[in-house]
Amino acid sequence: MIDVPASVDEITPDWINAALFDDRPPRVTAVKTTSINNDRGFLSQTLRLELTYEAPAAGRPASLVAKIKPNDETFRQAAAEISAFEREVGFYREVSRRVPIRLARVYFAEETPKASALVMEDLGHLTVGDQVHGIAHDRTLAVARMIAQVHATFWDNAALDAIGWAPEHDHFHTDTFVDAWPTFADAFALRIGKRALAIGEAVAENLEALERRIAERPAALVHGDLRADNLMFGKPGEADEVLMLDWQLVHKTSATYDIARLIGGSEPVPERDGHQLDIVRAWHEALTRAGVAHYPFDEALYDFRLSALHCLTIPVKFQRLAGTDPQGRAGRLLDVMAERFFAAVIELDAASALPR
Repeated sequence: MIDVPASVDEITPDWINAALFDDRPPRVTAVKTTSINNDRGFLSQTLRLELTYEAPAAGRPASLVAKIKPNDETFRQAAAEISAFEREVGFYREVSRRVPIRLARVYFAEETPKASALVMEDLGHLTVGDQVHGIAHDRTLAVARMIAQVHATFWDNAALDAIGWAPEHDHFHTDTFVDAWPTFADAFALRIGKRALAIGEAVAENLEALERRIAERPAALVHGDLRADNLMFGKPGEADEVLMLDWQLVHKTSATYDIARLIGGSEPVPERDGHQLDIVRAWHEALTRAGVAHYPFDEALYDFRLSALHCLTIPVKFQRLAGTDPQGRAGRLLDVMAERFFAAVIELDAASALPR
């Protein structure tokens, strides 16, 4: 059995030759590792591997991307507690070949208690999304239509039930919400406003009822972390128009969670002004075309409002993990998440759906 690298130093030419290419020639003689995008992903560290071969290697990649466990102990513990690598490995092993969307090619995927790793194709030729900057409305529409293909494949059916490694109604963002809410509210009261503050307080008081109501609704397999930092974009109309990465929070719940996560986290408020429901409609239409029946738009909108309320837990959890005053990009990310998620629930009157 091939060992799973626990650190950057263990990703050697010999390991790559054995793990990826079954020691077939031409052999990799050198590997240059560079850290990439580690201010955007928190439950893993990501590396670009530039490969040197002993001879011309037609058909072999010149570079790859590897994901291993994070260095930061707080996020390392968080990843372990929610089985983040187990979920992503499970997705690429069991689910990726069953969904009709373009995904990164995976060369190696293993998860153990001591070490976990994924090695996949380098998609550096595509444009990386930026959650702080946000994404344009047309790209948000394209993402919504594409994720609908995943949702439709596992829509409240036996195939969904058979995925044993994906938890139901993941509580990663909600497990500390009630306790963490006062600290968040104190820090963001002036920026999100009194109306948003009242909605957040109501969610904290009625979180269990909200989660019970969501659990009663139709479930699907969701990405769970569908935001700009986990998206790459190519040319419109081509296979690489949208590519979704980082399936470490994949789980089973209302499919509208992905749409609420996408809109509230990554589309700036001015960009969605005047057409807040366009993305929900586009997603619902794609879902219907993919074969999901007996799910009218008014039910989808109700579920979306529930999910938008549930997503208010995301910036609160992030503050809990990153600290009350995170610096650099983490601080900017916390700011935009807080502003966008709370603005979204106000724009769409999500509070009207809150079970009490």
